[in-house]
Amino acid sequence: MSTVFGGMAVSLDGYIRSESGDLSWLNDAMAEDEDYGFEATERRTGAYVMGANTYREVAGMGSGGSAVPTHVVTHDVTLPTSGKTQLFSGDLGDLVGRIKSSIPTDKDICVFGGGQLMTEFIELGLLDELGVAVVPVILGGGVPFFGRISRWSRLELLECRPFPSGIVLLTYGLKRLPA
Repeated sequence: MSTVFGGMAVSLDGYIRSESGDLSWLNDAMAEDEDYGFEATERRTGAYVMGANTYREVAGMGSGGSAVPTHVVTHDVTLPTSGKTQLFSGDLGDLVGRIKSSIPTDKDICVFGGGQLMTEFIELGLLDELGVAVVPVILGGGVPFFGRISRWSRLELLECRPFPSGIVLLTYGLKRLPA
């Protein structure tokens, strides 16, 4: 059975983007000789689900046409797509079920980008695994990692990998607490 996993980089004070939209803090923190798991993520991913803003960013960097099926959650039906990218608006549970039935059983679903989308997946109990790359920088404001979450989710630490650059990768399994 496929796992639904997601992850993002976050500043030590909990932001995924500075107030100005500048992401140089993230690139400046990464070291060329450190393996943050990007290749492993690509190998395990059978489909991506991403928010429209993240998709626009990725497409703007010239990476909008992935060979892996990509589902962009948006209400903007005019958003241009390429490759195996499809727009989606509707029930995220239905989307996950549809993707699970269409990808090989040894592949997983990667929720890529956007605090709002990540929050929705957690709220709906659709996220099995959460990866957090804590970047050693304090931004002081910006776009928060999570939106408002209505109830607790218990996390089980699956892995903790510190790097000489100061970045720490944390991987958690999610467990829903009773309502």
